[in-house]
Amino acid sequence: MDEVKKICVLGAGTMGSRISLVSAIRGGYEVSVYDISEEALKNCPKRQKQMGIMMVNSGVISQRQLDDGMTHINYTTDPSKATNNADILSESVAELVEVKRQIHCEFDRLCPPHTIMTTNTSSLLVSDIESAVSRGDKFAAMHFHGALGSLVDIMRGPRTSDKTVELLVRFARSIGEIPMVMKKEKGGYLYNTMLGGLLRSALILAAGGYAEPQDIDRAYMLVTGQTYGPFAMMDGIGLNIVFEAGQSLVRDDTEVTQEQMMDFIRPYIERGDLGAKTGKGFYTYPNPAFQQTNFISGEDD
Repeated sequence: MDEVKKICVLGAGTMGSRISLVSAIRGGYEVSVYDISEEALKNCPKRQKQMGIMMVNSGVISQRQLDDGMTHINYTTDPSKATNNADILSESVAELVEVKRQIHCEFDRLCPPHTIMTTNTSSLLVSDIESAVSRGDKFAAMHFHGALGSLVDIMRGPRTSDKTVELLVRFARSIGEIPMVMKKEKGGYLYNTMLGGLLRSALILAAGGYAEPQDIDRAYMLVTGQTYGPFAMMDGIGLNIVFEAGQSLVRDDTEVTQEQMMDFIRPYIERGDLGAKTGKGFYTYPNPAFQQTNFISGEDD
């Protein structure tokens, strides 16, 4: 991307490490990782090398690409240095709305006028944060997923411009990610909303005294064939993150009623489109789109 040269990443934790790594290695961008903690910045390269080795071992990149990409990353506690000439800012700080508002307000003043500012929040809305910045047209959510998952959720706010969304889509593809643009704001985006339903159900079973977490995991694993269950997933995410995100998502409980969900399905039934057994449902059979090679990428062959 000619219009993007430098990425500023706020936060040297797991997600900040991942975002800065793929931006440097797969996009070839210059990257500044900012954190107030010297210790976090010291540990960041170690974490990135571990992630990079996983990518090399999986055949995603070569060792040479990893070594070269790491040279494009610098680490700083100086916010002015981090934002200097930044074209895109990606924030991955604590999942607390006031913390995010405060840091975006601060960096809105520091970033060049053209910089697009994004938040990696997993549960908050863009509209919860965007009034803290003056550049609402250049502010959006660009949510990366943990580990090496390639999904990037892009969610606009009340003032986000189409130009900003289009640039973020191209940026995500330029670093080997697959962007999904939300039609409107939703805390939890796509995958996390579905994951939240699973984790919530598991917590209802455990907190309600119906079963022990280990038995709930075993039940899930036996039926789905997965190698871990919802409580193991929560361990992997971090229980503090699950707690913070869970509190933010409470407001979504009654966002869509049972009646609305049934109204969404009813037209299919009225048309006789019952699914695979009738040859058509959400997909058309016997060669549904989700089995085609270009389905995941969202690009035409």
